[in-house]
Amino acid sequence: MDEQTTLDVYMNYIQAFENKDYQVIADLCRTPFFASSPSGTTIFGSREELLEGFSLLRGSLDVDGYVGSRLNQLDFTSVAETSGTLLVDFHRINQEGDAYFHGKALYVFQKEAPNTEIIGIVVLDELTASSWDD
Repeated sequence: MDEQTTLDVYMNYIQAFENKDYQVIADLCRTPFFASSPSGTTIFGSREELLEGFSLLRGSLDVDGYVGSRLNQLDFTSVAETSGTLLVDFHRINQEGDAYFHGKALYVFQKEAPNTEIIGIVVLDELTASSWDD
């Protein structure tokens, strides 16, 4: 799997996440889509479920004043010609420009010509995607 293509998809995704552009997120993700964390796994079986799930997660961050993410490290691994992962170490940034949350997540990508899509996220702590579990 091509690293630059994967990074481009991820950067488009994070920009859409910050901007609450759920249609773009849904265009970059394939359903069924999974979000897994230590507290459980959620499967979004349709585009509509995916839109609702990301809206719920992103909307819940407004309470903390979230405006963006600082990407500390992106570690790409090509698993096969059509599959790869991206380990993301990040901080959430509030309106004052302060980092208020540190997290890590593993994004899973799959290529089905001509598109590379995100097929799931494995959150590596309890708090990053807790709002998906509500």
